[in-house]
Amino acid sequence: MTSKVFLRPRPLAATDVADVPAVSFLFQDDGSLVVGDKRFRHLAGVLPAANNDAYARAVQPLVPAVADAGVMACCFAYGHTGSGKTHTIFGYGGDDGVCQRAVHDLFAAIAGGTGGSDVSARASSDNAEEFAGGRRLVQARFYELYNGKVFDLLNARQPGFVRLDAHGDVHVRSATTMGPDGEVLTQSLHAAYARDADELLAVITSGRRLRAEGTSELHDESSRSHAVLELEVVTRELAQARQDVVVAESRVVPVGKARDGQYIAIQSKLYVKAADGSYAASGAGPDPAEQARLDELQAQMHVVEDVLAQAKKRVVEAKARCGGGSLVFVDLAGAEYTGEGLARNSRELAEAKEINTSLLALKECVRRSAQTQAQKDADVASHIPFRNSKLTMVLKPFLLDRSRAAAHTVMVATVSSAETHRSKSLNTIKYAALVADAFKQEA
Repeated sequence: MTSKVFLRPRPLAATDVADVPAVSFLFQDDGSLVVGDKRFRHLAGVLPAANNDAYARAVQPLVPAVADAGVMACCFAYGHTGSGKTHTIFGYGGDDGVCQRAVHDLFAAIAGGTGGSDVSARASSDNAEEFAGGRRLVQARFYELYNGKVFDLLNARQPGFVRLDAHGDVHVRSATTMGPDGEVLTQSLHAAYARDADELLAVITSGRRLRAEGTSELHDESSRSHAVLELEVVTRELAQARQDVVVAESRVVPVGKARDGQYIAIQSKLYVKAADGSYAASGAGPDPAEQARLDELQAQMHVVEDVLAQAKKRVVEAKARCGGGSLVFVDLAGAEYTGEGLARNSRELAEAKEINTSLLALKECVRRSAQTQAQKDADVASHIPFRNSKLTMVLKPFLLDRSRAAAHTVMVATVSSAETHRSKSLNTIKYAALVADAFKQEA
């Protein structure tokens, strides 16, 4: 895992006090950042004010590896309200953020890359159907964490759920549904597939319109949620293989339930319960018809499990042929200082409380990660309380999972240059330095 932390100062805005000098952020040759009489180490540098320059420095180097080397990369922005997080990630007005710029470069890299095998050569054809799903696309999932809940921004803000599987991997899913024959369908959030940059940018714009906004301590159009945009280079073949796994998994449940029920029914007749609560053999043998039914269900279970295993194998093969990775953008809601500014209603206070709680959970996870790594603890993950917040669960692969060698993380800590926000900016920089220290020890 490679990780970098950048500082990005927001220039003075029209609303800032004009006659108060701006805070200076000086990056030294020794790699330290000087703010007044304070010095911070391990930051990667100070990003320029222009979005195109900030993108070229922080995010653009990751794009080729995402397109062709299967790399998983994440860029997230952290800072107090009004410091420029959303402007950095998504831009403002006609000024594209790092996300939109990455979309253009990602499709350019897909068109000119090598892919996992011969996919790119096939992708150059105008007839995508000719190659049975071999053309590489970009799959998008876009959701927000608002008041501790997940909402799908590409599916009319339908609720979602964060789950941890038996292997410790985190999944963000839609509601579980039941099929007519007892199948339990567990789907990921809605996915949109784009063939070019224009299609994908339209998807992102549509999702952003549904994101929760409201009044913060500094302005009236503040993001009240953590927004997560997941982009992955896929093929139709890969997407279909993953859907086949969902269907195969759903069929395991009813067959397994019927088999286990049949087994329990048979066993309940073979033993009797004594007055003291113990069990003893009843002396009766299994009913031949019931045993035959159990054998039949066991055979069915072998079949559906084999189908599932084959479906999972096809996913691995399709992923290798595709060769693409994923690029995730996270626009965190701003840290709130509820004792300042305008009066709040109950909804706004609840929003601020949840935002601060989730950001505090993230800080605690990073702090514990740095602490345990410094102690050379070989079982770090078990000591980090990432389950305390949905935000930390979502960010776990990029901040807390040292086993992912092919993961790259960029943190952009946004601060205000206004003297009136010095204390908030210093808090952000301290947080960024903590993350940078954890990343440094992890390298």
